[in-house]
Amino acid sequence: MRKYTGCICIFTVIMLSAAGCGGNAGKGDKEPIVKDFDTLMRDDPAQVIVRDEPQTISTERTEQETECSVESETAVVVPYADRIAGENGVVYNIETAVYEEGAVRVEYPQLTGLSDEGKQQEINEKIKAVALSQISTENLGSYELRYEAATKGSGLVSFIFKGSSYYINSAYPNNVIKTLNIDLNSGKNVRLKDFADIASVVNSLENANGYTIQNEGVDPADFSAYLNNGALTDYAITLLDFDFDLGNPELIPAGFSAVRDNHLILFIEAEHAMGDYVELEFSIDL
Repeated sequence: MRKYTGCICIFTVIMLSAAGCGGNAGKGDKEPIVKDFDTLMRDDPAQVIVRDEPQTISTERTEQETECSVESETAVVVPYADRIAGENGVVYNIETAVYEEGAVRVEYPQLTGLSDEGKQQEINEKIKAVALSQISTENLGSYELRYEAATKGSGLVSFIFKGSSYYINSAYPNNVIKTLNIDLNSGKNVRLKDFADIASVVNSLENANGYTIQNEGVDPADFSAYLNNGALTDYAITLLDFDFDLGNPELIPAGFSAVRDNHLILFIEAEHAMGDYVELEFSIDL
């Protein structure tokens, strides 16, 4: 009996050892399952890869922005001087007339070719009156004035007069500035308050931005300090008094305005060191 029991035990040990070795051998002979990334993704239908999508979106957005930019750049801006003409735009020419007497010499423009001769004469009389206005001949050594046709539009013409005056015993000559804007539909002169956004101009002057100084040698910081130290005590009220009021010729303008390249031009009275008048060109189209 003991011998039989011992045989059973030995047989059991042999069987267990064989089972263990067989398991290990099976594991050793079996190759590991390794699949590349693309294979794994194909085996899993839940996974979706969209390649290059961000780049496509970026490209489309860039193309759209480029198209918008091109459209913006090519958009036609009708200048104010033509826009106010509506369907009544006029054709005309400009000739130079000269006034000379004593120490005074003034060159001024005259319109020609208007179909309405009566309106043409009325406009030319206004131009001459402005060009020859505010000239004091007492102790006058010299007075010279020339003009620039800043804008020659189908609805508006804008003139800038520049020159100098010298009075005997004065330390130096003074610069002279005048402007005149004429609505060719009505024949009336157009003042700053008639066409400019006064609130926007006030904001630019108060914050010293939105314009460039055209005078050589004038420091923007000095000019801004000059204005804000009391040269213009109330911007809005002062701007309303810009330009000649031809209905009240005795009123002295607080400054002058003009239109050049569809931009507002202002001439603000200043110290002699700044040129007597500082010329500002505003950046926003009219």
